[in-house]
Amino acid sequence: MSNLLWFVLLALLVAGLGWSLRPVRTAGPTTPSQAWLAAEAHARRITAAAWTALVPLPMLLAAAMSGPVLSGPSRGAFVAALPAIAGTAYLTVHAGGELTWPRPAGAVRRAALARRRIRDVAPRALTWVSVSWFAALALLLAVCGLAAGTGGRSLTYAHADMVSTASPFPGLYYGRTIAPAIAVLALGCVGTLLLVARRPAVSDTSPADDVALRRTSASRILAGVQLVTAWTLAGCLFFAANAVATVQPAWADVVVPGSSQAVGTVARFVSLAVVIASVVIAVRATRAASAPVPAGAVEPAGPAEKAQVSA
Repeated sequence: MSNLLWFVLLALLVAGLGWSLRPVRTAGPTTPSQAWLAAEAHARRITAAAWTALVPLPMLLAAAMSGPVLSGPSRGAFVAALPAIAGTAYLTVHAGGELTWPRPAGAVRRAALARRRIRDVAPRALTWVSVSWFAALALLLAVCGLAAGTGGRSLTYAHADMVSTASPFPGLYYGRTIAPAIAVLALGCVGTLLLVARRPAVSDTSPADDVALRRTSASRILAGVQLVTAWTLAGCLFFAANAVATVQPAWADVVVPGSSQAVGTVARFVSLAVVIASVVIAVRATRAASAPVPAGAVEPAGPAEKAQVSA
C-alpha cells in the first residue's frame, strides 16, 4: 500500500510540474512603451537573481556549519531554520530590486496618482496559501512544543511496562530556532510587498498595465515565501510523524489502540504532499504573466489625475 502511495505522489509531482510549466501566453500592453519594457525586464532580472540566491544558499550554509562549528542537535536546529534563512535572502534581493525600480524619465513624466495597498497588488489565492502555511507551521510548533519531553527535542510516553522515546522531534529546542527565522521571513514578506505597492508607477503606461506588473512582482515574491514556509512545515511534520509512529502515545490513538502508527504514516504522506504542492505553486507563480487587469481593479485615492513633472 505504501509503495502505491509513493507512486501516486510521484505521479502528482510530475503532473503538477507539467501543468505549471505549460506554455503561458504573456500578455502586456497592445503597444508597450519603452518604460514598460524596461520595467518588465528589470522584474525578470530581480526574479532570476532572487532564485539564484535562494536555491544554493541552504546547501552552502549547511556545508559551512558542518564539522566543529555545529554538531549534533544544534546543527539539526540550524538546518531546520535554513529554508527560512534562504527565504529572507530571497526577499532581500527582491527588496533591492524594488528600491532600484526604474524611475520615470524624459522631459515630461506622466504617472497616475493612486494610493495602493498590499491587498491591491498581492494575488488573493497565493496570499491565502502563504498565510495557511504560516498558520499551520505555527500551530504544529505550538502543539509539538507542548508534547515534547524534557529538553524539547524528543517525544516521550510512558506505557504500562515501558517508556518510549523518539528523537528528533520539533519541540521547543528546534522551535526556538525555527520560529524567529519564520517571523523574520513573514515581516520581510510584508515589507517587500509594501515596496511593490508603493514603487513609482511606470510612465506612459495605463494604470491597468502598471497594476499588472505589480501583481506579477507580488506573485513572484509570494512564490518563494510560500515555498520555504511549506518546506519548513513539511520537515517538522515529517519528523513529528516519525516520532508519533515510534512512541505511539495514547493521545494519538484517535480511532483504536495502535492507530497512532496510521496517524504517523498519514502525516508523513501529507508532509510530502505539502512539498509537491508548494513546488508546483512556486513554479506557476514565478512564471506569472504580466497580463493587464480590468480597469478599476485599484481605486485611486481621489479623482483620477495625471502628474506632469518637468525634468
